[in-house]
Amino acid sequence: MQELAVGVFGRSINAPNQVRAMRNQNSNTKIPQQLCTLVPWVCAFVAILSLGACGGGSNEFSATEKNHNAQTTKETGWNVGLGLPLTHANPSAQTVALQEEGARLSAAELVEITRTGVLPESFEGTLLSGEENALAASKKGLAVSKEFNAERKGAASRTAVYRFFNTRTKAHFFTTSVSERNNVQATLSHMSYEGTAFYASGTTIPGLSPVHRFYNAQTGVHFYTISEAERAHVASTLPQFVYEGIAYYASTLAGTGYTPLYRFFYPARGFHFYTNSAAEKDNIIATLPQYSYEGVGYYVLGSDWQTPAVPHSGVTASQCYQAGSNTLVACSTAGALALNPQQDGHRTAINPMRYSDVVSGYFGTFPIIFPLYYPRTDCVRDDVTGLVWEGKAASGERSGANTYTYHGDNRSGDASAYVNRVNALNLCGFNDWRLPEAEELHNLVNYGLAGSGPRITMDWFPNAENGASWSSTPDAVSTSFGWTMSFTADAGIKRSFRSHSYSVRLVRGQAWNGTRHVITSKPYPGDGVNNAVIDRKTGLIWRRCLEGQLWSEGACTYNTSFHLSQEGALTQGSSRSGWRVPNVKELASLPDRGRVSPSLDVGFFPGAVGSDLWTSTPHVGSSSYAMRVGFSAGGVSTVPRENISLLRLVGDGS
Repeated sequence: MQELAVGVFGRSINAPNQVRAMRNQNSNTKIPQQLCTLVPWVCAFVAILSLGACGGGSNEFSATEKNHNAQTTKETGWNVGLGLPLTHANPSAQTVALQEEGARLSAAELVEITRTGVLPESFEGTLLSGEENALAASKKGLAVSKEFNAERKGAASRTAVYRFFNTRTKAHFFTTSVSERNNVQATLSHMSYEGTAFYASGTTIPGLSPVHRFYNAQTGVHFYTISEAERAHVASTLPQFVYEGIAYYASTLAGTGYTPLYRFFYPARGFHFYTNSAAEKDNIIATLPQYSYEGVGYYVLGSDWQTPAVPHSGVTASQCYQAGSNTLVACSTAGALALNPQQDGHRTAINPMRYSDVVSGYFGTFPIIFPLYYPRTDCVRDDVTGLVWEGKAASGERSGANTYTYHGDNRSGDASAYVNRVNALNLCGFNDWRLPEAEELHNLVNYGLAGSGPRITMDWFPNAENGASWSSTPDAVSTSFGWTMSFTADAGIKRSFRSHSYSVRLVRGQAWNGTRHVITSKPYPGDGVNNAVIDRKTGLIWRRCLEGQLWSEGACTYNTSFHLSQEGALTQGSSRSGWRVPNVKELASLPDRGRVSPSLDVGFFPGAVGSDLWTSTPHVGSSSYAMRVGFSAGGVSTVPRENISLLRLVGDGS
């Protein structure tokens, strides 16, 4: 996988030999057709290696560009499709001023989003990509590269953005469309292919915003912006900029897995350049003063980006409730559907718990290559979250039966000392193992299991602990306490004395940082605008108010008092189109355990109280009980279904 660090543009915009070398370097690897017929997976393997990404796109080369290819705009003297100057290339002072005003609007919008947390309403253009990607190929049983296997965590939406250098206009063109990329390579010899520039999302995801693409009919150069204010400004003041649609999706905010995309403007030629390479940015600033640095345009997806998701609880399609009964029935029955068609068991296909073995290497001789894997007693990958989990041995220093205190001072027998020991062992080739956060550890629980064994999928986690495990999450009240995750029948998140001994299961992968919540709008009867919160880590959309409250003029006001049984919560959730009762993993991802009473940021959730809230998850071992999350501190517990609790709904578009 080649991600361009300092491309042709960053080195010299007038370097034809380097341009030709880059084009040759990125030419596709050839394979004998006979071999493709005999061993088709080898061809898929090499094809993906040559692409270096799981990107895609289905539309042909820009329809606008094709329409303009044969034109010569007499007013400007440009052969617009080819970008070939016939008489002059300089945009008018008014055009430059309008473009600079667009940049100011974009920067101001990003500052305002950071300040308020409110995402502007997006213009719904046509998505310009969507072709089958490497993940789809892997699902068909085709071979994929080691790099793809190692980074498959975000493959469902992480898409390569390909970059071309136009040797005539000295501008760059970006596309996620494989068809468009191939068409440009085949038909436009002056467009030098530079490979994958960066990654974005090829699908709409809560928390991401569309990046809009324009075609300048006077110059044949494209323009990209994530700013809704700039998009509207360009559309209304620069008629030569033809709106083509949504190029891809990116973020207006920084955070785990995101990398800044830097933006430059070349006033003399009236076009922009974009790069996520800090080295290329610095080189341009140092050596090309004709390019005006405009700052961060938005944030694209880094190599550690993960599609936001919460693994399903593990409750099965035969574990739903019907009205007036605590007996679990098949979710397809009329009674279960009548009570609530979006109970936990109805949603087993949404982010199902899914694991894979971690690749340790390969053997064989090309093209016959086979992967090797670490044993599951060493490590396992969670394909939903992208995290790699420590496996447990049957005995010895990494036995699942071992327990530890958690004082954090590296004393003998402490969880902190165990972290250091595992990193010294370089387990599975890694030395960045850490204690998981409570929310991360909770995602391993399988609530669909009954019986006396641990609530974890034993096929993937042999020798698992049948008790509580330490998390890294501190307690907001006392340093004498920390948070543990119990894998016993109650499967709860609890506060525990650090001097007590519990199991430890380590994880690797970057923990979330950055702005986690942003505000949006989602229809709910009686609510005003900005009534919902997007969790950028999980991709979930939460109603800002509890049931019984209405959102109006920046506050939650009581309309009625909704203290419900769990059956009542399911009934209420079923009555609100576009909303549903969250399952236990979803709701347990919401508390901020660094806060107490309530364990939520009241700036985003002004109606929050430090009370218990219902989930849609049954306690399958004792179905007269169900799961509940406490928002005094963030604990998870099982309680009788007839108990009274509050309810916060989550958007149903997960």
